Amino acid sequence: MTTVTVTAEFPPGVNREDNSALRETTSAHIIEETEYVRKIRTTLEKIRNQMFKDEAGQTSTNCKLDTKHCGSVQNGSDSEMDPSCCNLDLLKEKMRAKDLQLLEMNRENEILKIKLAASREAGAAALRNVAQRLFENYQTQSEDLRRKQEDSTYLLQVNKLEKEQKLKQHVETMNHVAEKLEEKHNQITELENLVQRMEKEKRTLLERKLSLENKLLQLKSNAPYAKRCQYLQVEISTLQEQISHLQFVIHSQHQHLHSVIQEVRLVTCFTM
Repeated sequence: MTTVTVTAEFPPGVNREDNSALRETTSAHIIEETEYVRKIRTTLEKIRNQMFKDEAGQTSTNCKLDTKHCGSVQNGSDSEMDPSCCNLDLLKEKMRAKDLQLLEMNRENEILKIKLAASREAGAAALRNVAQRLFENYQTQSEDLRRKQEDSTYLLQVNKLEKEQKLKQHVETMNHVAEKLEEKHNQITELENLVQRMEKEKRTLLERKLSLENKLLQLKSNAPYAKRCQYLQVEISTLQEQISHLQFVIHSQHQHLHSVIQEVRLVTCFTM
């Protein structure tokens, strides 16, 4: 019995179980045809052996008859030739017919061989086609996976760039806020120093005014110092105007200082 082994190469990662049914069907078909050809060959061989056996026996019998007949002729017999001698030509015709039959059988056997080879080639071609389709599917899936990975990588890079840009903008904003806070802090310090100087000047003016008022009270009791008292009153009045103006400026600076402090609080809340 002839054993036929069919092999097929599949691309890496392809599941071979998807084509098990096709391989089993093709292999079974090839084995069945191979068994059929083997039976035909065995039958032809038996027929050929039987034919040659029968023809050999008949030829041996005819040869014996011919020998016997020839012996009779040599012994001086004048009888006519035995009709069995004519059977030799008939036997030759039969042998030629048998040979033609064998040739026809051999031709049919060759045709069966060709069909078997064609069937094997068709099975191999089918397996190659299946393997090619599976390989193409594998390539398509691999290409899709590669594109998805590239898209995912691109999205990650875009997201990273966006985050870096936002972080950069946030850092710039924080730096700007820090500069602004520093500027406001310096402004607050200057305003506080200015208010302190004004408060000090105000206290000095109040002390000066109080001193002049005390001196004026002392001079009012003496008539010769009336002119001096008038001068002190004018000076006291001037000091009062300066104190009032200074008080107004101090109040304005306090309001300005309060507004600057509020701005600093708003900026701080915005950054947090």
